[in-house]
Amino acid sequence: MTDKAFPSWPDIAPDLIHVAAGRAPADTVIRQGKWVNVHTREVLDNHDIAIKSGRIAYVGPDASYCTGPDTQVIEAQGRYMIPGLCDAHMHIESGMLTPAEFARAVIPHGTTSMFTDPHEIANVLGLEGVRLMHDEALLQPVNIFTQMPSCAPSAPGLETTGFEITAEDVAEAMHWPGIVGLGEMMNFPGVANADPKMLAEIAATQRAGKTVGGHYASPDLGRDFAAYVAGGPADDHEGTCEADAIARMRQGMRAMVRLGSAWYDVEAQITAITEKGLDPRNFILCTDDCHSGTLVHDGHMNRVVRHAIACGCDPLIALQMATINTATHFGLERDIGSITPGRRADVILTSDLTDLPIELVVARG
Repeated sequence: MTDKAFPSWPDIAPDLIHVAAGRAPADTVIRQGKWVNVHTREVLDNHDIAIKSGRIAYVGPDASYCTGPDTQVIEAQGRYMIPGLCDAHMHIESGMLTPAEFARAVIPHGTTSMFTDPHEIANVLGLEGVRLMHDEALLQPVNIFTQMPSCAPSAPGLETTGFEITAEDVAEAMHWPGIVGLGEMMNFPGVANADPKMLAEIAATQRAGKTVGGHYASPDLGRDFAAYVAGGPADDHEGTCEADAIARMRQGMRAMVRLGSAWYDVEAQITAITEKGLDPRNFILCTDDCHSGTLVHDGHMNRVVRHAIACGCDPLIALQMATINTATHFGLERDIGSITPGRRADVILTSDLTDLPIELVVARG
């Protein structure tokens, strides 16, 4: 599921253990910060983070015992240490950039993980284009996980694309190292009517143990919605009102809520959490589409988190929605999404949890 160039937890577990036990020095130590723990929704003062081989070995009140003469020491100076931000659903092509240039644009905004659906290039170049995006994503210094596009064309019979994605293509891509699931299933009428091609793509993904992305772009929450959920999509980012978010979460889906260059759906849906008091674990923040101008002038996931907070969301809950909630949804909570031992060392230093200035970004250690 993850790229082979970055060491897995079991690959370097002995190194992490030796650092945590004080038998070996860390590569990097971040000293004296406020640890934002998204597992427990706590802020713990005066904590250190010890990093080895790109992963976190220790988090605690004093990492001096695993600091050696060659250890890089970063002084947090009392700032908040928060996990790198995750964009749960987005399209790199919408920014009119390559994966490398998109990463370059968003890293200063604190985004260290992206779940990208390259369905736009799939329309033009088919499986070969998806492979090119996938392979370039694996070369980046941050985590770019690829979802195999499900619908090219998105509306069969209504558009002409350069290539068509088949169920066989989907089954093949599920074996690629950076593929984390199936991209948004835009053909919601097809799923609701048990179209064999759509169900074959979903089945190939589920049998690979991966996540099926949803796209139910209809206000109808009746039988068609029920049929769509029964077909297997695990999330949906097309909600535009509170009732949409509630319906999806009640049915066991994750409500992915967007703030991008064209989508402004957070304010209308976050009341499910802030006013209705529903459990926020199934509420996830994303951008969907960000124009390069938005990235340069306004930000990326830091902008989405700030906006959620401005809409009345508790800052720690908003951070969970852009970190651990996303990681858990894709089955990656043991790899990303929190500042805890074994996880990739994706850490942001910020002096304010509400305005969220991104003052230092550590990605993969």
